Amino acid sequence: MEDLALALKSALPIDDIDRLIVGPDDGIVIVWVDIQERPDLATLAARHEQEEGYCICTLFYGNPGKRSMIIGLRVEMRQPTRTIFHLAFKVERSIEQLSLFAQFGKIWVVPGPPPAHLTGTEVMDMQTFIEKVVTFAGQGMMIQLEPKLVQDLRSLLDDWKRVK
Repeated sequence: MEDLALALKSALPIDDIDRLIVGPDDGIVIVWVDIQERPDLATLAARHEQEEGYCICTLFYGNPGKRSMIIGLRVEMRQPTRTIFHLAFKVERSIEQLSLFAQFGKIWVVPGPPPAHLTGTEVMDMQTFIEKVVTFAGQGMMIQLEPKLVQDLRSLLDDWKRVK
């Protein structure tokens, strides 16, 4: 329980969370995070533009089986630089995004806040959207979960949906 409280307390503030649906067979969750207090993440994002990264991800959660369930992602970056950060999502507030994450296992962490013209429901092709995000916020970090973590996330969300 102490570890959960620490992970939640240290989680990056999320400015916004969106979905980029590429088609019936692909999609990406976009998480706009506040990195003002984390210069190491600004450095990581800059380095990530120049070279591929490597990270180890783990899931954590609180309040299982309750409407107030929280699911978190611990990301331990190993390359291009070493750092650790946490993201925490209130399941009830982010169920659509988390469901897409549980389907395809992709999340794009981008420095926020997002500009107004890139939030809400917008119809534009994927390349245009990505170019607009990169122009405004930089490359960010694309993370793809291992299949076992995707399965674990899907299971957690299925359990939460049964409580509904």
